[in-house]
Order: sequence, then structure tokens, then C-alpha cells
Amino acid sequence: MKRVLLVEDDEADAELVENAVRRHAAILQLERAPSADAAWDLLRHRALSGRSKRPVCVLLDMVMGAHDGVWLLERMSGHPALCDIPVLALSQRPDAVRQAREFANVVGAVEKPADETDRRRLVGDLLRLAGAMGVWPGPRLSPPDPLF
Repeated sequence: MKRVLLVEDDEADAELVENAVRRHAAILQLERAPSADAAWDLLRHRALSGRSKRPVCVLLDMVMGAHDGVWLLERMSGHPALCDIPVLALSQRPDAVRQAREFANVVGAVEKPADETDRRRLVGDLLRLAGAMGVWPGPRLSPPDPLF
């Protein structure tokens, strides 16, 4: 199983992503952090546990409570064991997507999945990232519909 970390504070959005992954991607193990702070704690702990414990990618909501996606991306980019983990940014706000694009490990942006087709695309993106494990860092993914 390949670990994917979902950082999402909205329960309904998290449930949609979790259901889509369960239905369409048996090789992915989705872990959830309900805030950027919780994700940072989890990622630091995993970094100390070794490379095999890190997620193959992070699916990051860019707009959250006290600390947002940019806050987490800044911390990840400054940590040698976490700066190369690919991140897919989730947002409905174009300004948040623009901010995410400034980070080297952000490989794409996905509108929060609103329908089944969008959720399948999201799972496809996650599977591509999981399949690329071990060859990152590399060029940004080719831009299919949901990626920038």
C-alpha cells in the first residue's frame, strides 16, 4: 500500500475524497490530517521514522483555519526529509492556487471534487504520483484537466 496524506479540514470534502479513493484505488492508503498543524506533526514524525514511512504524496487543502496550505508548504520546503514529497493542492480559490504554484514540490492543483468524474480524475492523479515513487524529484506532471 502506498500512503497518501489528505490534509482537509472540511469533513464533507474529506469524506468525498476518502470514498473515491476506497472505490477506485485499492493500492492507496489514505491518511487524513484535519489541519495543517496536525499534518505538520504527522509529517515530522514520519520523517524521523524513515523514508519508507513518508506519504508518496500529499493532497492539501489550501484554505483552512489558523494555518493554511501555504503555511504547511513553507515548513515542508524547509525540511530536508519532506521537501521532495509531491503535493496536489486542493482549492476553489484561484489566489490559493497561484500561491501553491510557487512551491517546487507542488505538482498540480485540483478543484475540490464536485462530482464523480472529478473524483475519478483526482484518484487517477494520485495513482500517477504513487507510481512515480522513487523517481521524484522530476518535472511537473503533464497537465491533464485537473492539473495546472
